[in-house]
Amino acid sequence: MKRPKILIAGPASAQAFLEKLASAVISEEAQIDLLLGLAAPTGAPGWIDTEIFVSFGVPCSGADMDAALGLKTIITPSLGYEGIDVEAAHSRGIAFANGRVAENFESVAEAAMLFMLTSLYRLREAEERLRRDEVRVGPPRARMLKGKTVGIIGHGNIAKALIERLQGWETRILLCNRSQVPPSLAFEQCDLDRLVAQSDIVLPLLPLTPETDKLLSRAKLLAMKPGAILINLSRGAIVEENALADPEVIAHLGTIALDVFVTEPLPADSPLRGLPDQLLTNHEISHTQENLGALFAMAVANIEAAIANSPMPTAFRP
Repeated sequence: MKRPKILIAGPASAQAFLEKLASAVISEEAQIDLLLGLAAPTGAPGWIDTEIFVSFGVPCSGADMDAALGLKTIITPSLGYEGIDVEAAHSRGIAFANGRVAENFESVAEAAMLFMLTSLYRLREAEERLRRDEVRVGPPRARMLKGKTVGIIGHGNIAKALIERLQGWETRILLCNRSQVPPSLAFEQCDLDRLVAQSDIVLPLLPLTPETDKLLSRAKLLAMKPGAILINLSRGAIVEENALADPEVIAHLGTIALDVFVTEPLPADSPLRGLPDQLLTNHEISHTQENLGALFAMAVANIEAAIANSPMPTAFRP
């Protein structure tokens, strides 16, 4: 019986994860190739014979799929799958699965709580004062989360996990979603204009699509409450990034807390680095040990199911 050919590809930064993933799959049942730094799968030797493509951040278009005559499955060991044309895959009868694990949603939700509290309590300021041996002068700038209005854009798994974690904090939650969701006592549904106008903290928690690109435009940023906190843990392009360095926007908003950017890693000369009240992390704040372990286990389960021609645990259609 012919062994299926598997290509595992991703950036050099993920080498340890991908090597471990390749070694975890039963090699006697498959021919496994691991390539690092691959720009497109068609550049891989033997792509034409690949049956299972495991992509960690490597794009795969319909044309790429057509060049692999026997391609049956595409798997990504992450939640996001930007660059992979999933609709093209399904139209060609190619199955797709991603890293849809609870630890992923929960880690991002916990990171959102961390950003909210760090911003409200001015944690960086307090730490820097201690390092400079300074004593705070004047009234405190720290604020409680209690009583604040938290605006959440989107109602996916991350948003649901965050709403669950906000229970007990005595906040008011505004929710904006492109489609109506079942009523809940936990939040009020509203349109985007009302959400940005009334929220003390605004969090977009939704995927990047043509509809969500620059959803939070310069005009929307200026429509937020004066001093409001903006937290972005989704995708950089959901916010009009250039507008964040606009002097008028800077003067209008409070803390700008970002874990994602249009260009990653964030360029050294990015004007975002010079914002007077910013909290920046390099798309890693939710990369917990628990999340990585769950993503790894799910990737192995999906690959082994694909080898056995069985349903993959996280197979789905967009």
